[in-house]
Amino acid sequence: MTFRQFYRGSVYIDVSTRTDSGNYRARVAIVSLDGTRTRSQRFIDLEVFATKAAAIERITAVAQAWIDNEAGKDTLALPTSFSEL
Repeated sequence: MTFRQFYRGSVYIDVSTRTDSGNYRARVAIVSLDGTRTRSQRFIDLEVFATKAAAIERITAVAQAWIDNEAGKDTLALPTSFSEL
């Protein structure tokens, strides 16, 4: 089962993988939402953990910290030839 959590207008998803040695390489996808549309996506690779629970604990801490500190700071704007009224 995939771990998915909504937090402050974003969702973060566990996309960890199991290594050949049986450990878990923690990875998280953070999707910022704008209504029903995706505004941005970030993928963060983390450390390797012995258990899935430890990986999810780290994913939660990192994802929430990233959302608190970085979400909404993107200034992406598409170029336009329209002038302001």
